[in-house]
Amino acid sequence: SLFSFIHQYPLGSLRVKNAQHTGEEAMSSITTTTTTTAFCNNLNLLTSGSWNNVTKQWHPFNCSFTPFDKPRVDKCLSNKQIGFYGDSTLRNIAHELINLDKANITLAGWASSAKRYICGAGQIGSNGSSLAMYWTPSAFYQKPASMKSIETDDVSIISISVWDMGTYYRGVNPWFVAMKKIILEAAKKRRNKPLYVMNLHNIYASKCTLKNDNDQGRKALKLCQECNKMDAMFAFRDAIASAVRCVKEDGNHNVYLIDTFGVTNSSFGEEHSDGVHFSSEVTQVELQVLLSAICNSSFQHDLNETLLSSGTCPSQPNFEEGRQLGCKQY
Repeated sequence: SLFSFIHQYPLGSLRVKNAQHTGEEAMSSITTTTTTTAFCNNLNLLTSGSWNNVTKQWHPFNCSFTPFDKPRVDKCLSNKQIGFYGDSTLRNIAHELINLDKANITLAGWASSAKRYICGAGQIGSNGSSLAMYWTPSAFYQKPASMKSIETDDVSIISISVWDMGTYYRGVNPWFVAMKKIILEAAKKRRNKPLYVMNLHNIYASKCTLKNDNDQGRKALKLCQECNKMDAMFAFRDAIASAVRCVKEDGNHNVYLIDTFGVTNSSFGEEHSDGVHFSSEVTQVELQVLLSAICNSSFQHDLNETLLSSGTCPSQPNFEEGRQLGCKQY
């Protein structure tokens, strides 16, 4: 199989270089052990594994997984409206879904309409399905729940974090409050229909590079280097998980946390990262994780149970305490 998944990193833990096997070790284990037959039936299993550096494929440690191809995607999403609400990390996942389904949809880098925030929309598959990507990169400035589509979507996905870590930074604690409100309002508008919230994947401040040699480019580089430090990443990850937990404790059980950290927390991931985004190979696996949650009903219980141990609902948020965040408002 092309992909595999398995490693749940506890929130607040530190990244270790050897947290995942190298590709060579993964290939060795494949050739020297018996074939794993158990199906990857929860997201903990799906996101624990290792990359093969030669084939650029993701392999599971303790289960087998068949990646979604176009026929499976078309069947899963048949006659469904799919809404993506977030930043460029989510846009890249939506882009991989478009490529997988061979759909004729172009996603703009920025929203073409300041009022509607639409990056792109169109039909996917041949069974009456549609996809739309909405540019909502900040919990402080955009509200997915204000869009009519959040009510009519069959599936909605929200991913908001990286812009608020840098460009719109106001601190982690105020962001938690804003993000919790974003998720709560969207969950209520969704009623019983699923709302998937992406946690922040691994980011690498060491991979930040100067992309434009001008004042704006140098400011972007400084933001990337100062604001994407490990302590900041874990602070925002804790805040997202806790925000989802708060919304669920408020009685909204249609909210699911999707965490692809294990897929991106590796030397392979770091090598295929620009600091915030990942190459197509890595993003494809993030898409496979999301599709597994959406399309496999047996995952639902595991999503809920996993979430119970992935965050708490704090009465007084203190995600910044004891952490050297590095970022400041500019």
